[in-house]
Amino acid sequence: MGLAVAGCGTNDRPETKPTSGGSTAESSPTPTRPTVPADWKAASAKVAQLHVPPAWGIDSYADQAQTMIAPENKVGLSPGSGEIMADAYGADGDLEKATEGLAKLVNHQLKKDSSLTKLERLPDETINGTLFYHFRAETEYAWQDHYGTVAPTREQVTVTWRFNKSDIDRKGADALIAPIMATYEVL
Repeated sequence: MGLAVAGCGTNDRPETKPTSGGSTAESSPTPTRPTVPADWKAASAKVAQLHVPPAWGIDSYADQAQTMIAPENKVGLSPGSGEIMADAYGADGDLEKATEGLAKLVNHQLKKDSSLTKLERLPDETINGTLFYHFRAETEYAWQDHYGTVAPTREQVTVTWRFNKSDIDRKGADALIAPIMATYEVL
């Protein structure tokens, strides 16, 4: 799956580092602007955006959500996609606490999804100064990753990735997700 990560060498990747459960992250992280290859395309959702390599497709749903579609494989099928979405979120307090509150809501929703055969919360990650929760899930047929944060505007930003198990393994899905998540920025 080198096709999807081409053009994003180690010097092109913005800072992405896990933190432990959100408790050691800064209370009010300062978003930073990532370094993005010039030919990558923006997928925006109202208050935030990600960038995808040129071979990826983008499908738009007004200004609240965009779907990022992975390049087609040799038989003409995309192995999966991601969606960035922003929506109102009534949260008081600092952004770390608001993000943890959102993570609890998402966890509750995911636990109710009977199609999930596996669900785990991974350590929170700080991407370009923004704290994200991260859930990893799978169904019988798909790998899933659920990221989310609360933007400084107090809107929730979620990024959901789904990849077909028959088209890509977990490591391949991770290799597609990582360089794109590293381009996150607040608008």
